[in-house]
Amino acid sequence: MYIPGTPDYSREGEKRSTGLFAGLTSQDGELRTTKEGGKRYGAVSVRAFNRKDGTAVFMTLKSFHTETAELLAALRKGDRILAAGVVETREYNGKTYTDMLVDFVIPADMAPSLSTASPPASSVPGGFAEIGEEDGELPF
Repeated sequence: MYIPGTPDYSREGEKRSTGLFAGLTSQDGELRTTKEGGKRYGAVSVRAFNRKDGTAVFMTLKSFHTETAELLAALRKGDRILAAGVVETREYNGKTYTDMLVDFVIPADMAPSLSTASPPASSVPGGFAEIGEEDGELPF
């Protein structure tokens, strides 16, 4: 699922779109190299959302940061991830492609499990801490 974020601005004042993706990878990740400059980056494809006509829109998540690039490249088809970054569209051979330049990514196997978390111990209902009678002077 792709969720559009709030607009962000580059240092030059150029408006950029941001977004959040949570879902499954649709292909294995890989390390790639740019044609110009030979810079390495990680990439993985995801199904971002469905159009009204039922067709899917795919997005490529990319990162040029070494650790994040390697993490994207290590993903396999069907892995669950959460990613956030700047969204860009580009035209190539008459088609529009959508990419997310990832700033942040967490594979599901690295995220803490909510099902194993235990509630805080408290004798007061609602998980609030009990305050004794002598709590001192409050500043308000």
